[in-house]
Amino acid sequence: MTLTVDFWHLVGLLLTFIGSLVGFGKLLLAQLDKRQDAVSLRVSSIEKELADHKARLPLEYQRREDAIRFETVLNAKLDAIGGRIERILEKS
Repeated sequence: MTLTVDFWHLVGLLLTFIGSLVGFGKLLLAQLDKRQDAVSLRVSSIEKELADHKARLPLEYQRREDAIRFETVLNAKLDAIGGRIERILEKS
């Protein structure tokens, strides 16, 4: 039993196989491109949220140095008021 295949049939099968590989390759590349676009969109939205957060951060939170300075000024004022009250009590 012998199998005879014409040369042009082999060429046609080979071209069909190569064409299907190219088609699947293009399909995979298109899917990867869509996924990359989706990831890029997510990254840009996260970057925008981070930039908004950085812009709001100084307005919503107090720095440590500012809190220490505020507490020092407040304590100095309270000490001055306490000193005045003591002088008033000593006079009376």
